[in-house]
Amino acid sequence: MNRTRQTVVATLIAGSALLGVAACSGSDSNNATAAAKDSPASASPNSPEVPVTPAAEGSQQADGPAVAQLKGGNGIEGKVHSVQRKDGMVMVKFDVTNRSDKDYLTVDWRDGTEVYTLAGSSIVDRTHKKRYMALVDTNGRCLCSEHTASIDKGQTRQLYAQFEAPSTDVKQVDLALGTLSVVTVPIQEG
Repeated sequence: MNRTRQTVVATLIAGSALLGVAACSGSDSNNATAAAKDSPASASPNSPEVPVTPAAEGSQQADGPAVAQLKGGNGIEGKVHSVQRKDGMVMVKFDVTNRSDKDYLTVDWRDGTEVYTLAGSSIVDRTHKKRYMALVDTNGRCLCSEHTASIDKGQTRQLYAQFEAPSTDVKQVDLALGTLSVVTVPIQEG
């Protein structure tokens, strides 16, 4: 867990330094701030909700074709678009679509507080028999999508979660996101 904290702290320090350089460089600091707000690692309780788009049959997200299909109850399904290892972390990008005729409340996705996140998500390295939970920052907040209290009928939410990376000899992991089905996915090197 100590390595995980060091990785998270290093990432946060690097991001802060980058924003400081951008602000002092004479460039438009508003653009640097806007880019930082759009970054998944900078999500905060005050940040806007995750992107929502209308559900469309056969739609392809910006991160490419799906590497795995997710199934959930009550008309909920999803697609994993990328599982990328970089700088000691694994970033998972996916979307979840509500194909039912009513709004879906993600009550089971809470992180032990009243914040609805993907903090309980994990990846499992079967080779070394290790489970990696979603990373948290030094304040105990998940490095994953927040504000996921509901997914309106017919809507798609683009979500993400970050995990400590398993060793480089591990080429696939089992992925458990929220209450969706567990799937085996390949890890892409980034």
